[in-house]
Amino acid sequence: MFRLVKWYCDCVSEEGVAFVGYWARMRWGPFTVPYAATLYKPVRDATRERYSLLPCVAPNLQEGELRWDCRRLGIQGVWNSRLPAIHRTLLDTTEGSIEWHCHLPSAGSRIDLAGVGQVSGTGYAERLAMSVKPWRLPFDNLRWGRFLSPDDSVTWIEWSGEESRRWVFHNGVELRGATIKTDRVELPGGHGVLELRDAAVIREGFVASTALGAIPAARTWLPGGIRKAHETKWLSRGTLTASGRCGSGWAIHEVVKLR
Repeated sequence: MFRLVKWYCDCVSEEGVAFVGYWARMRWGPFTVPYAATLYKPVRDATRERYSLLPCVAPNLQEGELRWDCRRLGIQGVWNSRLPAIHRTLLDTTEGSIEWHCHLPSAGSRIDLAGVGQVSGTGYAERLAMSVKPWRLPFDNLRWGRFLSPDDSVTWIEWSGEESRRWVFHNGVELRGATIKTDRVELPGGHGVLELRDAAVIREGFVASTALGAIPAARTWLPGGIRKAHETKWLSRGTLTASGRCGSGWAIHEVVKLR
């Protein structure tokens, strides 16, 4: 029996200071592995990362407000929703399922980090629950991202490989027929073009050394396919142009190559 529950939440200030937080719990047979981590990316400096493999309180969502108080990582964060939540079943097969809950597609957020200070700006939060083992996923590559400006929210997920699927949302509305590239997302139906530029790497490397680097001997016990998975996560300036209207903001986006 395998089950992974993962929270992802972020915040980017107007100046481009970025915070990313993870809370996860993986159960595999009789074993349970808790995990929590934060990434803090100053404007011109390298990313600072903290993690913990000891149990800590999960993010708590009530009536459109998400709070996360993780003393082990020295974080107190609050996100207040600006758009309705989105839910999709991304996968439902005999191998297992993936349920995606984008609880806060756009939020006002404030993060207090011990030893760093406060990060305030626009934020995003989602919860993923999956029972399919990561090495049984029916795709080879994943593109994911979110863009936020004062007037717009764009979220995208794209799989390619054995199965190719795509989900794109603009201000809570799902769009069919979008084109996703590393530096741009072309939205259909007059919703415009999102251009991403001045990309700064938040984190890059093999997943066994980055996201799973805190777990002892992860390189050893992970199956060969997932052991070679590689991720690149960026912070980019974004501009959404549509029907003569132009809005600027920040995007956090990534490419994960599983095989």
